[in-house]
Amino acid sequence: MVEFDDNKDLREKVWNIINLTQANQLFVHSSQLNVQYFAEGKKKVMTRPVPEILTVCVLNALVPNSSMLLIGGHGGAKTTLVKLLGRMFTGKPLNEIEEAILRGHPQLTEEKILATLDLPKLMQGQEIVKWRTFVLDFWKIIDEVNRMTPYAQNILLSLLAEQRVKFYDSTYPVPQFCLFATMNPQDAGTFDLPIPFLDRFGISLPFSMPSTNDLSLILKSKDTRLFGYDEFMQVPAVLSIDEMMRIWRLVDAQHIDEEAEDFIHAIIREFSVCDRINKGVSNDKEVGPDLCADCHFNTSKAICNKVTTILSVRAAKDLQRYAKALAWLMGVPVDINIVMTIAPYVIQHRVKYVSTEITQAPYFGEKMRFTQALLDIVKARFFLRTEAIEIMREIKKGDASPDAMDTLEDYGKNDLIVKLDFIPVASVFLDERYTDYLKRVQKAYDEKDVDALLGMKQELYNDGEMLNKGELLTKIGVYLDTLTQMTYNFPFSKWRDQIWAEIATEFRFLDPELRKSLTERTQKQFRTKDSTMALTVTGTADDSEVSLDISGGNDAMTIREILVRAGVYNEADLKPRKKPRGGSS
Repeated sequence: MVEFDDNKDLREKVWNIINLTQANQLFVHSSQLNVQYFAEGKKKVMTRPVPEILTVCVLNALVPNSSMLLIGGHGGAKTTLVKLLGRMFTGKPLNEIEEAILRGHPQLTEEKILATLDLPKLMQGQEIVKWRTFVLDFWKIIDEVNRMTPYAQNILLSLLAEQRVKFYDSTYPVPQFCLFATMNPQDAGTFDLPIPFLDRFGISLPFSMPSTNDLSLILKSKDTRLFGYDEFMQVPAVLSIDEMMRIWRLVDAQHIDEEAEDFIHAIIREFSVCDRINKGVSNDKEVGPDLCADCHFNTSKAICNKVTTILSVRAAKDLQRYAKALAWLMGVPVDINIVMTIAPYVIQHRVKYVSTEITQAPYFGEKMRFTQALLDIVKARFFLRTEAIEIMREIKKGDASPDAMDTLEDYGKNDLIVKLDFIPVASVFLDERYTDYLKRVQKAYDEKDVDALLGMKQELYNDGEMLNKGELLTKIGVYLDTLTQMTYNFPFSKWRDQIWAEIATEFRFLDPELRKSLTERTQKQFRTKDSTMALTVTGTADDSEVSLDISGGNDAMTIREILVRAGVYNEADLKPRKKPRGGSS
């Protein structure tokens, strides 16, 4: 059986890409990113400098189905860098990477972006769609995206938002991809990119032109127009798409501590809340001097009076994804320092600031610096809110003190997050029915009673009167995962020849989706009546890795038995427990 010990080996390969790019002077730029993280052994916050542009581009490759916007001047080697990274990350020749580049210009149409019709077939009355290389390829590059018209931007929106494209009556799901888009400064031939379109890019990177010293190194290197690139030594194939999918899974498995998660919430809400209007739906009023006049929260240390737009749920998820990727790359836990390091790159392109705030010294319109300054304020306010956050945790656990609400009310007088987010829901969590349910859930978890947790999960599904059951269902789901989740890694040959068919026979409604995994890479989560199965198929070669994460009740036990029969794990590796009540779906 093939053994997979991915974390160390794959991380070393990614660092090898970074080191090769620098050593071979494939991209030269002196800007640095100071990554901060808490070193458990030394009990202090450490700082590690890394090459900024290169590292942030690499992070985009470590996040599943990612999209990145590179913003810089003409001739800054943005497209060249991501082409070379595409070669090293996927193992594809540079000419194949080049074929998948979509070059932005105002004449782009659906036919030039997505697909064409097969003309011989069309002459016979058949509409057979031939998808463009840009759609089909894993490593996608859009060069000068802001030269595309709003019409062309809308065509791309479905790919970025829904991971599928449509041409005539044909739809093509784009299951896995890594996308980079470059953007040059505005000129007569460019178009504005609206906030909803920009929000589909998980991360962005504005960067300056090379410094004097950088130019000295660049000019001393060999002329690539004359000699090209050596694809064996200079730009070698370091990883494959199969390995990238394994990295995606490892990145997703990174644990985020509670403080870091709360800090992500704080960032999103600080940029979005307003005491007078709902920024997300208000068309008549906009944050600014007129609206904010005489507002109690209108202070120099406020965030709400400097941001006119909101941050979406998508931004919160992307902040989590890229924080996990950075932590995995550095080999450290996801803590508040990691979130703070990556947050400006996830946020700055998604927001619109009050012009009188961002144009003044020392920012002079520079969004990245202004975003970093606001995040410093968010972090300071977050720590001032520590007691209120702890009170909310106690309330959710059913351990609130009698004066909890009074303390929150005091905080709410000067803290907009506490006023709008904490106080309204605190009273709901103090409801007797909620606390009774909570005690039962906690008791079942402490006793490792999976049956009781499954029973309460079904009970809550059917309870139409419990207003805050989402919190309880989430807690039950986490507890079930903790008690029952097991991960199985095995070669694709075992999946193809035996395992998939037995699972599909037992759960027939899964047959169509499982069958697809025999011919294409797959990342999919399936649910049965009482269990969850996350499937990752990294490729269709015999030794490609297949991973199954299984958690839940009776159905999970059934799937485990199938795996044991296939020789994936021995009986001794399974932890037997009393069979849960209820049958399989």
